[in-house]
Amino acid sequence: MRKRDVDETNSLYSALMRVIVAHPGGRDDPAAMSHVSDLCARAVETVNDEDARSIVRSIETLAKLLFSTGGHVDAVAGSLRGVDALKFHLFNALSNFRGRIQLLERAAPSIPELPALDAKKNRRILVVEDDHDSALSLKKLLELCGYSVTVAFTCNEGLEAAEKTPPDIVLCDIGLPDCDGYELAAALRKKPGIARTRLIAVTAYGSEQDKERSREAGFHLHLVKPVKPEDLLHELGRPRQAANGN
Repeated sequence: MRKRDVDETNSLYSALMRVIVAHPGGRDDPAAMSHVSDLCARAVETVNDEDARSIVRSIETLAKLLFSTGGHVDAVAGSLRGVDALKFHLFNALSNFRGRIQLLERAAPSIPELPALDAKKNRRILVVEDDHDSALSLKKLLELCGYSVTVAFTCNEGLEAAEKTPPDIVLCDIGLPDCDGYELAAALRKKPGIARTRLIAVTAYGSEQDKERSREAGFHLHLVKPVKPEDLLHELGRPRQAANGN
């Protein structure tokens, strides 16, 4: 990295750290969120490295939870809960960001990357997950990021929701109470208005056999729980053509 970019990034890191340390969290604060979003946008523009940009996206995502009234409710980090857990994750992400910048500062110049991808905020997402707490937490996170989200807790509910309002993306667990996610994927593929919907399996089933079954059922991507929020948001923000590989 160029020295002026390093200096700018270090300044942005320090500003982000000050905001997170000083803010009590656990309440709606549009002004604080706007400030953090501005800092993160400047960091993404300054740092020509996708790993660093991914960390910055995770910082912004966690800050959206911290600066909202209910965003901290389901946060956990070891024995920490709520706001303390969210701040722990934020400090960890900030530490990773700082470490990445130090690494880039020492590394040889690399080939410039493509500009960072922005999430398509007009996308509709259907979450099919039988664990109510997990489903609602994911819904809250995605809505805070600007997506329109519908939640279903069974295969039948997921199929009905998809038929009523065809989603752009389906995030589907495999172990569901009435049938498995493979069956749901196959059923969705047969629906004319849903055939081009992007299907992403989000599951604890992570063997090669499970992944092969996902591909055969029509899933475009198989993510193994626990999935980092920044990784999931990065996948959701990818253009349809690049994400689906066709």
